[in-house]
Amino acid sequence: MAPPIDLPRAADLPAWLVALRDRYLQTNTTQFVLHGNVHDEVFCAGRAWRMPALLDAFFQPSGKLVVHYDPGRGIWFPNTAQAARAGRALVRNGFLTAAKVTPQGDRTPDSHVAKAVNDELERERTPEVALEVVESLLRLKGEPVAAVIHYAELVSPDGSAAGLGFHDRTAGARLHRWSLAEEIVRGDNLVVMLTATLTELSRLISRNPRVGPIQVPLPNDLERARYLAHLQPALDPERGAQLTRVTAGLKLQQINDILAIHQATLGAAADAAAADDAEFDTTDTRAVFAKAKSQAPLPLEAIAARKKAILEQECFGLIEVLQPDHGFAAVGGMDPIKTTLARVAGHVRAGRRAQVPMGILFVGPMGTGKSFLAEAFAKESGLAAVKLKNFRDKWVGSTEANLEKVLNVIEGLGEILVMIDEGDRSIGGAGDSDGGVNSRVIARLKEFMSDPDHRGKIIFVMMTNRPDKLDTDMKRPGRFDMKIPFFCPQDAEGRLSILNAVIRRHKLPADLPAEAVLPLLEPLEGYAAADLEALALLAYDDLQSGFWPEGEADPTAITPSFLAQAIHDFMPTRETAMIHYMELLAVHEASNRRMLPERFREIAVGELNQKLADARAALPTRA
Repeated sequence: MAPPIDLPRAADLPAWLVALRDRYLQTNTTQFVLHGNVHDEVFCAGRAWRMPALLDAFFQPSGKLVVHYDPGRGIWFPNTAQAARAGRALVRNGFLTAAKVTPQGDRTPDSHVAKAVNDELERERTPEVALEVVESLLRLKGEPVAAVIHYAELVSPDGSAAGLGFHDRTAGARLHRWSLAEEIVRGDNLVVMLTATLTELSRLISRNPRVGPIQVPLPNDLERARYLAHLQPALDPERGAQLTRVTAGLKLQQINDILAIHQATLGAAADAAAADDAEFDTTDTRAVFAKAKSQAPLPLEAIAARKKAILEQECFGLIEVLQPDHGFAAVGGMDPIKTTLARVAGHVRAGRRAQVPMGILFVGPMGTGKSFLAEAFAKESGLAAVKLKNFRDKWVGSTEANLEKVLNVIEGLGEILVMIDEGDRSIGGAGDSDGGVNSRVIARLKEFMSDPDHRGKIIFVMMTNRPDKLDTDMKRPGRFDMKIPFFCPQDAEGRLSILNAVIRRHKLPADLPAEAVLPLLEPLEGYAAADLEALALLAYDDLQSGFWPEGEADPTAITPSFLAQAIHDFMPTRETAMIHYMELLAVHEASNRRMLPERFREIAVGELNQKLADARAALPTRA
């Protein structure tokens, strides 16, 4: 029989469990909230544990009586011995009757006591009764107890007192009182509450200074590597490193599920191959199975696709996992910006974290290619990329919970580029009518973005055409170290570069000599990249639909005459005052003069401020 595992002293004990152990031993904190990835497996001491079994093994060396409460399951104990121990204790303090639980007194077998106490308690799912049972155990003298409360946010949810039911309010009050009751605190007891999202738990608990909140993060690189080696001991080291990288952001259980599905697919393939060979009187079935086993391992692309689906579902559509398929070569023009970002991408690839900005702010009028270039930057830097979608919700507490969910996933993904499109709308200032939700969300996001541990690993790229609507402190260095201005192409050559890039990207047939096209593009001052793309697609549509310019006979490609016709028919945006204002805002926010067009490069601060004031005054009142 193998000796019991001394889990509290395991060399690979997770950092969050080390933090719980040390704080419990070194302070008077006896109540903890584990939040985050609490419903996953944990790989420790050479095996994978579910959270209840892990905590049972963790408490075992201390000799504590362990009791679990789950509002969906009721009360339970780790084993017969623990259940019998609890039953005898509850009889002693008068909570249960001896006639039912210990009819033979001390001679009653443990198996009978355990069955009786489980019959009495496991049906008690309501917090009102279940917490009374747990409290009865916590108040025992000379019997140290470790109580584990699962789905604590369902036992004591967050919300205003007026909006909560009586039982929700009293459950929160009881849990709060446990942290203050001296007989519980000094009885060598321990209360551990588990919740996926801390903000969904009652503030009586989450903001109680005598309660220790500890985040359970998604598994890091080393934890995933150890788990993969455990699942597939014969895994090639190079393949293992690739799997470790591509599974970033996934839970261990999700990794296990992906690999198990693949193994089942291989087994089905082996069965099918054996059946096919049987039709041809093949007798060597071992060769068939060997062939199936030698098939290529699960492609990394398939894992990435499954990971994308899992993460987007896990975050309830709050993020979009991006897989950029283009680099800077697909981006026309913008040479100063591409040069700057190429340098940053080189720092990222080389691991020079200190030289990587915490965040990059893309500012400029709409249609100037901010989002497209951000995806190209993700491709060039080798970073995974996600787009932060609207995480605001109408329900109390849901917005903060959504943000925490997203930030936990982002942190678990490791090296990641986080794109926030239209930042002035998604996280810009809101009115005072939201009960302070916006200020709390912005404060949490600021805290996360400025965490120095994230430098070089988590890069925020925010796109906006109205940086004046962003919180000023959000834009400071340390959160957005680099602010890059975007403008419409400044000359015909710049417009031609973008036009050619659009044609390559869409694989359009074109015969557009520069000497014939430049005169057509010269008058198009103020046309953004999106306008030039619209022109190219309009010209292609005319080609395909037979709407040919005069003089064209059975053309097979877009020619200058098609482009001239599209330019004549296309109607660009008429909001010139707003675009001018957005350009001045981009100049105002730029962190480096080298990226400004020549006409703005030497502008004085006073002159710029006056131009901004004049442009703002010329805007419609709705702006």
